[in-house]
Amino acid sequence: MIEATALVGTAPATGMALTAATNWLDRPAIEGERRTWTWREIHLASLALAARLGDATAVCNLCASRLGFLVTALAALRRGALLILPPSGGNAEMGAVIAGDRGTFVVGDPQAWPEPWCGDRYLQCLPDLGCSAADDAHLAWQPRWDKVAVRLYTSGSTGVPQPQPKTLGQLVAGARALSARLAREIAGGVAALERIVCSVPPQHMFGLECSVMLSLVAGTPVLDRRPLLPADVRAAFDDRRPAAWIATPMHLRNLAHADGEAAPGCRVTIVSTMPLSPEVAVLAERRLGAPVLEIYGSTETGALAMRRTAAEAAWRPLPGVRLEAGADGTTASGAHFASPVAVPDRIAPSPDGTFALLGRQADLVKIAGRRASLAGLDRLLLDLPGLEDGAFFLPQTGQFTERLCLIYAGPPLDPAATSRWLRERLDPVFLPRTFIRVERLPRTEGGKLRRAALERLYDEWQGVDTSPQLLMAAAPGRHLPS
Repeated sequence: MIEATALVGTAPATGMALTAATNWLDRPAIEGERRTWTWREIHLASLALAARLGDATAVCNLCASRLGFLVTALAALRRGALLILPPSGGNAEMGAVIAGDRGTFVVGDPQAWPEPWCGDRYLQCLPDLGCSAADDAHLAWQPRWDKVAVRLYTSGSTGVPQPQPKTLGQLVAGARALSARLAREIAGGVAALERIVCSVPPQHMFGLECSVMLSLVAGTPVLDRRPLLPADVRAAFDDRRPAAWIATPMHLRNLAHADGEAAPGCRVTIVSTMPLSPEVAVLAERRLGAPVLEIYGSTETGALAMRRTAAEAAWRPLPGVRLEAGADGTTASGAHFASPVAVPDRIAPSPDGTFALLGRQADLVKIAGRRASLAGLDRLLLDLPGLEDGAFFLPQTGQFTERLCLIYAGPPLDPAATSRWLRERLDPVFLPRTFIRVERLPRTEGGKLRRAALERLYDEWQGVDTSPQLLMAAAPGRHLPS
């Protein structure tokens, strides 16, 4: 069993910004293009929206802006309504989330058009309506820490997204554990950061923990943007104030390989949602001049462990987290999620309290008697020259002779050169025999690839040409629009 040092204290009410404590109210909370919003203004706006929610029992938060998301989240929490964070913006999924519940309201940004499935239960988040006077005592509140307050959804990488309930106490405890670990990694800890820049949506567990709950607990302001392209990331750090960047390995890879200055104000980068290769981490640290920290976790548990991928292969659990290795997976326990939780990943503990991540049983593919992790194979692709984005895919045909496909986006790849590059890094039985080029891979907003989405791409590609000769040979010229 691997156990990290326990958190000091048990009371979750350390998020002074969350509870609108007087000494936090006039500090900056959200930094927008036109103005900076203080915590006082955020809480005033949340009170105004809470009044508009009427008798809502649940609030589905579709706001993409950091300002709108935070105001809507606090409005729902103040009302005692369940805050629903949807798995994506897809109509079918969203309709299923709120179907049949007249008590569920949907809140979106002012500039967003309501989806048809919202019906008459759609509200726009209008923060400016809340800018009225209120004394400090009126703004202060103490939520019910042990009540289920938020419902997130798993990414659905291997199936249908599953609901995951969270109490506010668990989310605050998770942010505190993350803050305690960051204090070991960066000088001055979170208090030394003047801003959080986040490239992932706040509806995702990773984005919620690192850009919403960490801000509420530490009082660190968040930039009201979601920079995705390298130029946008650089612009977010232009004023050179010390800041943290929350990103996926794909965002990091793109910035590391882009021309020009990286991000002059970045003091730490925190990545998750997909495997990060050590090579990309090393290159990114050189470009940024700051540590790159990778989080291991899940929607079910939140962050469990962290490592500096450029310098270490082993993971160290966050404070208060206990991991116990089993034959088929791992048992995780901690204060910031309902414990214990069975995690499908297999780990190898070390005497120093760290562990190696061996992968998960469902992620393993077996070809010609050899086994490999799809996540590990995909990690290799992050370093493949000329590849914009890609993933390995094993069709479920039931044929013993079936081989991997490479589904990729970007300029056409030379199959011979690609195979030579891969042959130096993996067992030849895992070399892709089929190359399927698409305009873009169907990643979720958090960077995940669902198997069902890859299966659809493969089935569509087969519809273009299903000749056996093509399926058994590299076909980089085939192009399938996404």
